[in-house]
Formats: sequence, C-alpha cells, structure tokens
Amino acid sequence: MPSVINNSIDATRPVDGTKMQLDSLELAGCTLDRYISADNSRPSFLEITGIATQRSPTCSGLNAGDYRNLAALVNHPSLSQLKILNKVPLPPEIMEHFAHMQCHCLMGVFPEISRVWLAIDSNIYVWAFEHGSDVAYFDGLGETIVSVGLVKPKSGVFQNFVKYLLVLTTTVEIVVLGVTFSSSKNDGSGEFQEIHLVPEPVFVLPTDGISMMCVKSTAKGRIFMGGKDGCLYEITYQAQLGWFGKHCKKVNHSTSTLSFLVPTFLSAALYDEDPIVKIEVDNSRHILYTLSEKGCIEVFDLGVDGEGLSRVMRLSQGKIVSSAVEIVKTLEPGNFKPVVAISAVDESESDHLNLVAVTQTGARLYFTTGDGDPNQNGPQRPHYLTLLHVRLPPGFTPNSSVLKPKQVHSAVYENGSLVMVCSAGGGGEAEALWCLSRVLAAGASFSESHTLLALDGPAWALTALPHHHSKHLSPAMLSKKEVWSVSRWAVVTSAGACVAEAGGAPDLLRALLRDCRGPDAHPVKDFFQLYSVEQACACALYLACEDITSGDLSISEWATRAFFLYGNQMAATPSPMFQQPSQMPSINSPKFSPRQMSTPMTVRGPQGQIQQGKLNQSYQQAPMNQSFPGSPNQSLMPQSPFHQSMMSPGFNQSSFVGNMTQQQRDPNFVPPVEYTAKHNGLYIYIGRILAPIWNLKCVSVSQSPDRKEFMSSRVTGEDCAYIVQKLQRVSAFMQRTLAPPHSDEHASLQALKLFITMAIEMLSLWKVLCEHQFHVIAASLPPDQQNALQAASFRELLVGGQEVACLLLGSLVAGYLRDNASVDGISQKLRQLCPTLYRQEDATCSKANELLIFAKQQKNPAEREEMLQHALKLCKDVAPNVNLPLVCAKLVSAGFYTGVVELCVACASKLDPQDKAVHYYKSDQPSQDREGHFIYYRRMEIYREVCSALERLYERSAEATTSEPSPLRSQPTNDSMLTMSPADANYQGRKLVWECLSRDDELLHVAVYEWLVSKNLGSELLSLGRAPPGSLRTYLAAAARSAGAGAALTLLDLLWKVLEKSGDHLAAANVLEGLATRPGSGATLAQRMSWLSAGVVCVRGAGGGGGGGELLRRLEEAGEVARVQAAVRAAARALPPPLQPHRQLLQRLDDELLEITQLYEEYADRFNLWECKLAIVQCSGHNDALLVENIWTNILAEAEAVARSLPTPDERLASVLSKLTTLGRDYVNTGHCFPLYFIVRQLEIMSCKLQADRGMVFRTILNIGVSLEQVLDIYIKLVSVNERVWLGCGDESHVCRCAALLLDVARAELAPLPVALRRRALARCKDLHEAALSALQARPNTQRLIDRLSVAQAHLDRMD
Repeated sequence: MPSVINNSIDATRPVDGTKMQLDSLELAGCTLDRYISADNSRPSFLEITGIATQRSPTCSGLNAGDYRNLAALVNHPSLSQLKILNKVPLPPEIMEHFAHMQCHCLMGVFPEISRVWLAIDSNIYVWAFEHGSDVAYFDGLGETIVSVGLVKPKSGVFQNFVKYLLVLTTTVEIVVLGVTFSSSKNDGSGEFQEIHLVPEPVFVLPTDGISMMCVKSTAKGRIFMGGKDGCLYEITYQAQLGWFGKHCKKVNHSTSTLSFLVPTFLSAALYDEDPIVKIEVDNSRHILYTLSEKGCIEVFDLGVDGEGLSRVMRLSQGKIVSSAVEIVKTLEPGNFKPVVAISAVDESESDHLNLVAVTQTGARLYFTTGDGDPNQNGPQRPHYLTLLHVRLPPGFTPNSSVLKPKQVHSAVYENGSLVMVCSAGGGGEAEALWCLSRVLAAGASFSESHTLLALDGPAWALTALPHHHSKHLSPAMLSKKEVWSVSRWAVVTSAGACVAEAGGAPDLLRALLRDCRGPDAHPVKDFFQLYSVEQACACALYLACEDITSGDLSISEWATRAFFLYGNQMAATPSPMFQQPSQMPSINSPKFSPRQMSTPMTVRGPQGQIQQGKLNQSYQQAPMNQSFPGSPNQSLMPQSPFHQSMMSPGFNQSSFVGNMTQQQRDPNFVPPVEYTAKHNGLYIYIGRILAPIWNLKCVSVSQSPDRKEFMSSRVTGEDCAYIVQKLQRVSAFMQRTLAPPHSDEHASLQALKLFITMAIEMLSLWKVLCEHQFHVIAASLPPDQQNALQAASFRELLVGGQEVACLLLGSLVAGYLRDNASVDGISQKLRQLCPTLYRQEDATCSKANELLIFAKQQKNPAEREEMLQHALKLCKDVAPNVNLPLVCAKLVSAGFYTGVVELCVACASKLDPQDKAVHYYKSDQPSQDREGHFIYYRRMEIYREVCSALERLYERSAEATTSEPSPLRSQPTNDSMLTMSPADANYQGRKLVWECLSRDDELLHVAVYEWLVSKNLGSELLSLGRAPPGSLRTYLAAAARSAGAGAALTLLDLLWKVLEKSGDHLAAANVLEGLATRPGSGATLAQRMSWLSAGVVCVRGAGGGGGGGELLRRLEEAGEVARVQAAVRAAARALPPPLQPHRQLLQRLDDELLEITQLYEEYADRFNLWECKLAIVQCSGHNDALLVENIWTNILAEAEAVARSLPTPDERLASVLSKLTTLGRDYVNTGHCFPLYFIVRQLEIMSCKLQADRGMVFRTILNIGVSLEQVLDIYIKLVSVNERVWLGCGDESHVCRCAALLLDVARAELAPLPVALRRRALARCKDLHEAALSALQARPNTQRLIDRLSVAQAHLDRMD
C-alpha cells in the first residue's frame, strides 16, 4: 500500500488516497469480523438443549414448537427439504445373479469412491451408484461373505497405485484385496474412473472360528472388526520387502493378555454372546465406538495421535434405558430400546457432544465421553459415556397430527441432521425416509423441521456421502462446518441406489422461487420473514451468484430480484450470543512486518468513526537480495502497492517491516449506524465464503529431514481458486447500484467492494505462489518478515498484507531471473490475476531486469550495448516507478556507468519537474519549506545510486595499494567490476565524475561533491584538467556553513584552491584569511601561517585593484603576529614542566591567532619568556629603552646561567656570545631592540669577571654585522667613561686592553674598505688610541699597555 516515503509529490495534500484505501480495507475487515464472529457464536448444543442453563441432562420433542412443518410455515404444500437427486437401478448383470443366490445377500455403500457393493454368497460386486456403470467383481472366495469394508491404507506400506484395500470376511478367513483405478477424472471432482480388484489377496488371516460382523477403518489406515463374540479386533499390518509380502496379524482388543489360555469353544460357553454389529470412528478426536446386537455401546480411546487403543467403558442397553427414563419420566422404557444405530459427532460440530444413538422408535440419545460438565472447555480424552439429552421423534407432542416413526432400522446423524429409514412392519411393505433438521432454526430453541420421503422398497443400506467439493479441498478448508451445508445420503434398495439430499436454506429458497415462478409470491415473502430478512438476503445472494453457472438462469435472476425487493428493510447489526472481545493482530500496510509485528492499523472509535493508528516511523536499513524491479528501497511517485511496499525506504532498505502489535479490537462491538438487510446479507455471505480461512494461520513451519525449518502454505492452490471463484461472482454482482451515494451504507459497501477486489488479487497470487514452490519463495523473505508471515492469519493478509504480498511477488519473479528464464509469461499472468499489486510498470521493470541479466552474459559488444540501451529505455519510460537500487546495481555490474547517470537524472526530473528541490537548496534550505525539503531528500536518495557506483569503482581502484582481498570478490563471477584492473577502475571513476558534472543537474553535482569530500577526494576536482564547475563554489560555501568545525576546515581549504584555479585570487585570499583567523576550527598554528602566506601570494597575484592593498596589509600583519605566536608557543613548550603554562593555555596558541598584547601579557611577561618579549617589542614597534635593556639583561643572565657548567672561561663566554649571535642577526638592524652600547658593556663586564679572552666580545659583534666604525665608537665611549665597575671586576684597565686588541684587529678590517670609509674608521681608531692613552696616564703600571697602543696606532697611521 502506501510508500513510507510518500505517495505523492504534494506532501502537504490534506487528503491521502492511499490512507483512505487502508481505512476502507480496515473498515471492511472489522465489519466482517463481526459477522464471522456472529456465525461462530451460534448457540451451541448445550445452549439449545438447555443443558447449559439447567446444568443437568434434558429432554426435548414434547413441546409443540419442537417440530415444525416447512410446507405449513411458508404456506407451500410441495416444499420439502429432502429430495431424491437420482435413482440408478441395479446393473442387469447383477440382477441375473439374484436368481442363483443360495443363502446370503449383503449390500452397502463405499462413499469414499462413490460405489455400491453387493455380496451374494461368496461373490462380491462393486459398481458406481451415480450412473450404474463400471462393475467389478471378485469370486475367489470359497465361503459366504459375512462382512465387507473399504480401507484407505497407511502411507508407505503399499505401492502408490494401490489406492484402497477391500476387506472381505467369511466364517473361516479374512481376505484383504488391493483396489486400483485406471485414472481420476479431470473435471476437478476428484472422482475415480474404472475400478480394478487385484485378484491376488494382499494377505489372508484366519477367523479362528469367530465371524466378523462388521469392518471399519480409521483415517490413519487402521482396520477394526466387530466379532460375533462381542470382541473388537484389529488387523495390524506394516511394510516389508517386496510388493505384497506384508506382515499382518489379528489382535483382540476386548480380552486380557491371558485370554489365549482359554480355548475358543470354552470362552463361548462362559460368556453370553452379543455380536458387534456396528463400529463408528470419530477421526477428529480419535475415539472408536461399537454397537452390539443387544444395544450395548462400548467406547475405546485411540490416543491423542490415533495410533493407540484403550478400552474406556461399556454401557449396556439396560443402563442406557434407565438413564433415558430418569430424564424423561413420563414415557415407557420401551421407547428407548433397542438402539439400532450410532453416529460419531465430529469435533467441528460440537465441543461437548460425542455420540448420537438412535432407537427403534426414532428417539435420539446424545452422549458425551466427558464428565458432562458444560463449563469444561478444551480437548479431553474420553473417560465416561454420559447421556446428556434425549430427543423424542415427532408425534409425541400434544395434539400432534404427525405419525410417529415406526420400526426404525437404519439411521445416520450428520451435521445436525438425522435421516432414518422407517417401516410399518412386515417385510413386504414400503419404507419411508425421515429427515429431521434445524434448517430454518432461529435463536436458541431446539426446533426442527421434519420431512418424509417414500422409498421404492426396503432399504438395505443408508450411508452419508461426502460433500461435492470435499475431495479437492484441503482439511483446513473442511475443518469448520458450513452454515448452509448440504447433506447427502446414498440409500440402497433391492431396486437400486438413489442419492437423497437435504438442502440448506438457499435450497429451500431455490425451490420456492422455482415453484412460484418468481420472488413476488407470498411463500417467498414468508420465507424472508421466517428466516430473518438479512439471512434470507444472504441466501438470495448465494443463489444469484452460484446458480449463474447452471443451465437455468431464471433462478439467478429471481434471486437477484428477491434480494433487492426484500433487502431494503432495515436490519439489526449482528449481536453474538457470547460477547467475548478478541485480540486480533493486524498486518497493516505500509508495514506488514515484522521486525516488530504489525501495526499501523485503524480501529473503530466509540462512535464508530475510524481512528488511524499511529504509524511506526522507525525504519532501519537492511539490504535485500531480490532480482526484481519492485524490491524495497525506493519509492519515487504514487505507485502500486507492489512498488510502494517493495521500494519503501523502510528498506532503506526496510520493508515488510512495519510493526505488528497486538491491538485489542472487539469484533462484537455494535456501531450505532443501521444498515439495510441487503447490506448485511452481503457481509454475511462474504463472511461465510472466507470463514474457513479467516482466522487460519497463513503458513505452517515444518522441518526437513536435515532439520532445516521451512514454511508451507496452510491452504492449497485449489482452496484459493475455490474461494476466488466465489468472490469473483460476488464482485460481479456488486457492480449494481446497491445504496444511495454519499450514505454510510454506500461507504461501507464501497469498502467491501475494495476489500473483495484486493482479496481476489491476494488469493490469486497465493495460488500462483503455491504452484511455484512456496517454501523457496517464502525463504527468500527477510527474517523479520518471515516471522511476521508465520504469525499472521489470512485475515491480516487480506486486510493489510499488501506489502508482504509484494515481497513475495518480487521473490517469485526473482526466481525466474535466477533461472535465466523469461519473465514475459509470469508477468502477463500476474498482470491478469493481480493488476493492483503488479502493475504494467512492474511488468516493464521485470522485462528490463531480464534484459540486464542477459546483457551481462552477452559476448558480442554490439548486442550487449543494444540490450543495455533497451533496458535503460524501458526503465526511463516507467521512471521513477523503478527499483532504482537493484537496476543501478545491475547496470554497474554490466559496466554501463553512463546508464546509471541517465536513469538517475530521468527519475529526478520526473519526480521534480519544477526543480523545487533546487530552489530549496539555493535558498539555504529554509526549515519552513517542508515541500522543498521533502523533494530535496527524495532526489538525493536517487543520486545515492550514482555514489554507490562511484564507491564500487573507488574500492576496486584501491585494491592496487593493498594486499587484502576486496569485498568485491564476493560479487557474481559475471560482474564486470571483477575483470577490471585498478587502473581502469580509477579511469572509469574519474570519467563517471566528469559525466555527472557535465549534466545540467546541480543537485547531482552536490551528491557527487559530497561523496568526493567524504572520501577525501576533493582534490580530484582540481585535477580534472578543466575549470571547476560553478556549482562547486556554491556547494563548498554552503556546506562549510552547515558543517562542523573539522569538516568546514576541509571544505574551505578546498574552496580557496577552487577559487584560485578559477582565477578569483582576491576571493581565494579572503577565504584564506578566514581560515587563518577563525578560532576553534581545529587548525594548527602551522596551517594558519601557511594559509596567511598563501593569502599574501594570492593578493599579490591579483594585482593592486579591488581593495587588495588593505587585505595584503592585514595578511602581512597577521603573518608577523603568527610568527611571534609560534615563537611564544615554542618557548613555552621548552620551559621545564613545572614552569610550563597550563595545557589549555598551550592549546589556545594553536586554536586561534592572539593579539600581540595578549601574547605579551598572558604568555611572555607571565612566564618570563624574555626572547619572546623582545620579539613582541620589535613586532609592535614599541620604543622603551629601559624595557629593552631589562630584556637584554635577563637574556644574557639566562645565557650565563646556562654556561656556568662549562669548564673554561672562554667556553662559558663563547656560549653566551652564541646566544647573542643568534639574536643579533635578527635584531641588529632594528635599532631600539638591539642597544649595542648596553650589550657590549654587559658582555665586557662578563668577560672581565671571567678573565676570558678580551677579543671575543668585539669579534662577535663584528661577526653579526656591526660595522667597525660602530664598534670603535662603542669602545671609545667605554674607555672615555672610565667607570669604576671595572675595578670591581678585577681589572681596572680591562677596556683599554680590549681597545689595544681592537686596534690590532682593525688593520685587517680596514684593508678591504673603500678609501672614504677607511679614513673615517682610521680617524675613529686615533680617537680610541687617544682616549685609551688619556685613561692610562693616571694609572700605575700601564707603560707596557701604552706602548702596545702606540705600536698599534703607528701601524694604523701608515695605512692612511
């Protein structure tokens, strides 16, 4: 039924046709529940007899209303329930043998094979009683035949052509013959044709001097015999090697295990002989009853499985009579003896009644084998034989004008009807056939009609015949007795055989219509009033539909007129006798399934209105292998139930999974709406057609010999055809106008009409499934759907099981495809049988599927391409009603990647011809646009198939770099993917991407982009050799806005590259700036610095226009700050762990770009990162000499502290100077950040204290790029100031000695300088010489230093 995606493009449409269809089916189902429940709740035997009320045995037949004359009730004298269908005289060849009869003659009927038998002395004749032909005989016995029986043998004992066993007993032996038939008729009747008696007996057993008076078999093939000695015997047999070499023996079940010690002649002398004359078997309960010549009844329990036997009890005639007299105290005991017939009551007729015995006066005695408790339910094994009710025959009521039946010698009770043969005494007088039945009974009264029929002569045998259709219907269909069941009996007289029939209510109406020549006569009107008008309407409907096949169409026409003539009366809604609410699970579309079992269902509210159950919205993805266009995953447009269930995204794939919940529904609830009798009659009749399967489980679970479970249908294809034929006739009848439009009754009948249509299709499909190995088809369902199917009844299947039906449809067609068989035939058949479930689009998809399978097997490239193109065209013609996942998978398997793109684009364009999804996408997906949202996601589901094709190609291409086996190896061997090299897969993948991007379908582009990004293949878009599509820029920008931090980073990183390749450098630079400065994006500081550098390059590549200058300035400044931040981060991490910043502070240096002030205050100053302070001062341009000198002091102090561990003063000073060299090269040209005088003074003080090499300081200064002239100036100042700090360092003349060394070094430094620079430098050397001499003049012991200075100056003077 409806797709769980939707069944219309207009998702906001207020009226949903599919929902209305579901509601109609549920309405019809609930109404049928009530009528079927009313039929099932008819008064039981205990209620109509008053036993349930009085809680004790009762009697009836003494009141005036207990028997009614049908003819008088409807004022039609010729009306009779009992009629003779046909009379067939004895065959002429048999009549000849009567003249030669010597002493004994027996006659009887074999109803199982529609044959009459006649035993004359030692010969037996068998012929068909319906036409008197096909005479077979056996004359191989030497003694007179005493009894005859026909047995359906146990399975597996005899060859299949031995259909029955004929048991013949004589006074000395028991002979068993095989019965075979030439063939069966082809008319569906199940009747056998020519009969053959195998002349060689199957086996022969002695009687041991005890004649067997009767023979009876059970449904299990057991053979029982009643002995003349009153004992019950059984012939047990089993299979052995050979054909007729069977092992058998005779067992006496009435004697003890030690009875073999007593001779037979002595046993006969000790016990009073009371031969068993009749054996009856209740095959439904496995109970056996025997009736003796003296009227004793004995009960045997055959066990729960019918294979055992134990004696329960024996009731003598005296006890039976005394029990009857105790119940009916006003009659003489002679009315209750002797018992002349017994009949077992089937379990389907009554739960409490087990046996009916008929006396010679026609009185019926109803027995139970339980304890007689009317409140005890459930199956019970026999323990007693208790008389429950005595029913007296007609003639015992006061003022009765009806004669009592006399000398009853044969009687058969079946399905509530009793037929007995009566005579007036004397062998030559004619006999009559009496029929007592509740044919028109109403309410809870035990009122019967009686009919008499004269016979041609004395009746030799009276036997009930099976129903016409019982031979070709399954036991499941026959488990419940029909309300209008027709009983048939075969009566054999010396004149021949006749078939008598006691019809139901429709047969009485047929007789009235025929006799009165139409429905207008008073007897017909009286019939409608007598039987209740709605029940009579159901009878008229039965005749109108069923008699249409007969030669006389007038009955059908008259019945139709009667239906409309009397059916307009208002009728009461059925109110069952027992108001027991039932819980019925419903398998309801769109989800018949089962992961949880059934549910979205509608129930009747308190006022009778329909309330929609809450639909289950949880769908899980579970792939399903089905070679069928309707298999579940995709539903794209309003579709047939086949597609709607087979393509629901519940199969997203999830389907045949809706939920099954147990919802309480009371089928006995009476709605306030009143309907006419014809409305109720229609529901009654449909309910009775479907009643045998309504609450029957759809499947049964069995085990194969290897202990594997499999499902089989509970009904056969013949059962389905039988019901479908009846429903089709009702459907044709309902094409008439039945109710005024827009009325409640019209709505109810329209719901019924829809239900009948769906039921016909469902059961027709079920019949096809039964013809195609049902267990294989059912096994292909998903496990949850299998569980749901096992739990479902036909009620759920017919009302809400369209989804599982479509899954079974898919499995059926998939079986043809797996076998490489053409689907044309099965598709045409399914289109004829179930056009709603299997539409023309489904047939087209099946054909396309077939072409795709054949194309993969085609070796000729041209023919292969032609078949692929043809299949693609078929799919595009029915798009979007196509199982896209399956078809695309087959296209990929065939290597037809372009076809995947074409089919997806075709489906999307037909789904959304106005491009509402594109508008929704370009409008940034507003939440209020529900329609756009819905269609957008429907289209993206379509494009997912393109991505699946790309995924397979990607996995195949990745196999080149891995040694692990690919999961693709599990694909079929004819999959083109497996024959493709990884390089070819890579090429085809790139080609497929460009194929998609070349289409004018922006949402297809988006789907491809999403897949590429998910696989980290976005860079592939930059290497396609062409400019990226404009849609890529839009997608990346939109996706980055809605994506998470990490994904947005990847998308924006790809976006700036796309923009740069497209030539939009400024836009790329703006994206890069955003990437670098976005906090919390997850980018590292190195990435941010890289993006800033790339941004600078992009701006410079764009030229100076368009505001690029300001952007360039921001990027360069951000780059400088980023470098400082990197230095701060490195310095912070280099600190000892106790001194390091908190982890969050360190992480912050990666998560965002900080301002220069934040770096100084929160990191450099806080954690004494002196070098970082210096970098920050330099970056910010802040000019603070004292701050800079303080920074350098700490830098040098830290360097000195690090160098203290070195062994020599020179090494220690060299270590400090190394730090100076590193920093000096960065800051030597910055001026305010590199105070040379201060630094040199600090270093010389350190050198003096360490007594290290006095030339190391100025040499380092010169090496970092400071000019000689600047160095000379610094030392001139140091010498001239003449600070006392040097005295404290241990060498008052330290600076002068350094000056002497500097003058010595200056000669080498001055030589390469230009003349002008050299002269200036020489002048500064002279100034240094003079300053040093001036400082040394007042100091003692300085002559050697003065001389040294003078020598050095003299050398310099010569360079001028």
